[in-house]
Amino acid sequence: MRVPLNRRDFVKATLLASAAGSLGASAEPAANGPPSPPVSGPLPPAVESLPQGRIKGVEFSRLMLGGNLISGYAHSRDLPYVAYLMKRYNSDAKIYETLELAETHGINVLNSWVMDGNDHLQRHWKRGGKMKWIAQVRVGPNGELSQVQKAVDLGAVAIHITGDSADAVIRQGKLETIARMLDLIRAQKCLAGVGAHGLGPVEECEKARISPDFYVKTLHAHDYPTAPKAGETDELGRYDNSWCKDPEEVVEFLFTVKQPWIAFKVLAAGAIPPQRGFQYAFDSGADFVLAGMFDWQIAEDVRIAKQVLGDLKRHRPWCG
Repeated sequence: MRVPLNRRDFVKATLLASAAGSLGASAEPAANGPPSPPVSGPLPPAVESLPQGRIKGVEFSRLMLGGNLISGYAHSRDLPYVAYLMKRYNSDAKIYETLELAETHGINVLNSWVMDGNDHLQRHWKRGGKMKWIAQVRVGPNGELSQVQKAVDLGAVAIHITGDSADAVIRQGKLETIARMLDLIRAQKCLAGVGAHGLGPVEECEKARISPDFYVKTLHAHDYPTAPKAGETDELGRYDNSWCKDPEEVVEFLFTVKQPWIAFKVLAAGAIPPQRGFQYAFDSGADFVLAGMFDWQIAEDVRIAKQVLGDLKRHRPWCG
């Protein structure tokens, strides 16, 4: 039999629940527990394909899978819990499922930071998966390029310096570091690329006739509620709310560039719907679009990408 609470008991119980909730919200989440067993057996057959492009003869799907959501890099503005939520959702089993779904829907490449490792991709390969890996690397504090060898050892087909690292190198006036990295990557028989948040690394490479095999450059319009306002000039947005400071400038400059262009942050970290973000990127001249996707988004994002690619209004010739 349920005993009714009087007003004083109700208030006391509510305050205790509120206090417990506050403590739980501010505490760092516990570990996920033991890892899930890997998915076994061969991959299921493909259910659809995607248009592909080439970088130096290597074929990649026009829509590429980004690794941020798997690794927990949320760019969630002032919502600090989102990264924890993403990592909790993306259990080992869920990551295996995501890679499987991506490949069976025609996505044949994952782009992720080398220091996050690629254990899940290694297991995917053991099941017969053919997904290629583009590894992101950073320059060490003293100019070390050790991450390049790690990427090679783990099976990368292409390697590029991350946007934040390239931006920092250019600010320091050390363009030769990028040239040295490209030479090292190519010596290992991998495709060599340059990432950029700001336009500076691309401009400086083109000016110095340093020709990477591809560029990985941010691109998104500013038509979303948390887009930067006048006076917000930081490359990443003062509140982690922007990754392409002047999209029109980027589109105009990249029009003259002959290397393939992988556009990333095209959805402004989830603030722009895929239909709008993919259309803007491909219409603006991107040869490939790199997007983070949860497992339940993959089929729909592939459908949208195919629809967009079938109805383009681009002027830049395909460079890949």
